[in-house]
Amino acid sequence: MRGCGSLCGALALLAIAPAFAGERFSAEAIAKGREQYQRTCVHCHGFNMVNAGTTVFDLRKFPTDQPDRFKQSVMQGKGAMPSWKETLTAEQIDWLWAYVGSRGGKGR
Repeated sequence: MRGCGSLCGALALLAIAPAFAGERFSAEAIAKGREQYQRTCVHCHGFNMVNAGTTVFDLRKFPTDQPDRFKQSVMQGKGAMPSWKETLTAEQIDWLWAYVGSRGGKGR
């Protein structure tokens, strides 16, 4: 892009600014994820992801660097957990990841 110069550079920096600020998830995505979690996940995984971790996975321990694994598990199901691919949209699953991946908003 000729003539773009500093404007393109500034726009590129704005696009990645949240990563530099240490924010991986927006507050809005986390809030929507919390709401979705309350509707679909709380019964098994517990309020605020707190459960005994004996019969279902303790989501507070899910590796935060594995969003694809999380999304695949939600879509396909795993163990006793059913598949949610016919129930949840990709956007709703992304919101759930924002909630789980941020440890309920504590690790934005």
